[in-house]
Amino acid sequence: MAHIDIDILQPLVLRFIADSRLTPSERVEVLRIAQGFACKDSAAAANVSPETIRARRKRLYRKLGVCGSSEVTAGLLGLTLGMIAAGERLEAPQPSPAPFVPSPEQALQVAL
Repeated sequence: MAHIDIDILQPLVLRFIADSRLTPSERVEVLRIAQGFACKDSAAAANVSPETIRARRKRLYRKLGVCGSSEVTAGLLGLTLGMIAAGERLEAPQPSPAPFVPSPEQALQVAL
């Protein structure tokens, strides 16, 4: 199964789970669900057992008030369609430029 680009999904997932009390590993799991990962694929990516992923998913479903991964996906789709209807743009976040670090010579010139 093809996986969806994480750069596109990450802002949507963050907005979808904004008011939830998910742990960092559960947040990552929501992102993997959105990408289309099955339990065994997610387990391989996280280097844990599939049983760990099943337990994690069960906890996050309870916290989000959904019955399964299809409802998570439907919620993300609904959020996306609502954003489109409101005229919001769906773009991947632009990478921030590297911070400016002056060379020792430049630092000396600034100090003088």
